[in-house]
Amino acid sequence: MKNESSEQELKQLFEEGKISEDEYRQLREALHQKDTPRPPIVKPPAQAKPRTGFGKAALILMIVGILLPPAPLVLNIILAISNVPMPHIARMLSLPFLLLSLLCLLLAFIFGILGWKTTSGKIAAIGTPCIGLLLLPGLLILSLFANISREIRTAEYSPGYHKAFPLDSMEGILTRDGVAFDDRISFDGKGSLRIRSDASEETVFRLLNTGPLNLDHIILIYSAKLRTEQLEGRAYLEMWCEFPGKGEFFSRGIEQPVTGTTEWTAVQTPFRLEAGQRPANVKLNLVIEGAGTVWIDDIQLLLSDTSLSNT
Repeated sequence: MKNESSEQELKQLFEEGKISEDEYRQLREALHQKDTPRPPIVKPPAQAKPRTGFGKAALILMIVGILLPPAPLVLNIILAISNVPMPHIARMLSLPFLLLSLLCLLLAFIFGILGWKTTSGKIAAIGTPCIGLLLLPGLLILSLFANISREIRTAEYSPGYHKAFPLDSMEGILTRDGVAFDDRISFDGKGSLRIRSDASEETVFRLLNTGPLNLDHIILIYSAKLRTEQLEGRAYLEMWCEFPGKGEFFSRGIEQPVTGTTEWTAVQTPFRLEAGQRPANVKLNLVIEGAGTVWIDDIQLLLSDTSLSNT
């Protein structure tokens, strides 16, 4: 109603000549535009922001899950290649590392789904199952390689021959007084050394030198077979290890002495070589305390892994 009265007033002003035709037309158009309802302004819906935190966390968890399981195995392989015994702690960590890895991969997959709209979330959600399928055979291959390396190293360092001295002659024997080759009495059937002591005090018979040994971080074992006849005191093995710039250190088998009259008896004395301790020479002796006769045969220099000795 208001619009019609306003238009009549404009028409009356135009007819009375108070406004021109152009002014009448402009005012009439302005009047119609003012009264025409405008459509409401519709705001576009706000887009949900991607959850970037979940995506980043998923990617980090996935990377950690990949790196955790091989860590103890890689350490084992490195130590095996370096001829260093595998620490017990590294073996014990294998299972916890694997369980922790599985937990990280599970969380990575969950966080990847929650952060799917981010690139990191997509990578974690898709990559984690694929990595899980590859992880098990990969670990089996690494474990197999580590076990093979350990078996090779154990075969080298487990109790076994490093040097053998059958004593089938007097060749290489250092002390000659009171020492003779006996081809009638022998442990291996090829002869032995017969050592006669007439003294009541301790007598050291120097038998053999090994020369430099390229060994360290190992247990060196001097082993032999002894037989006695009317030995008043006792007899046992003695081993000296010489280290450049550090002097000589010895090991005596006083816990395995022989005395009186005995048949062939296996005796030994160990010496622990720490890492970096490589002997320039090892002296293999026999100590006799008191008068009597001792036969010695089948001298062996054995090796034992230090880690195996602790178990």
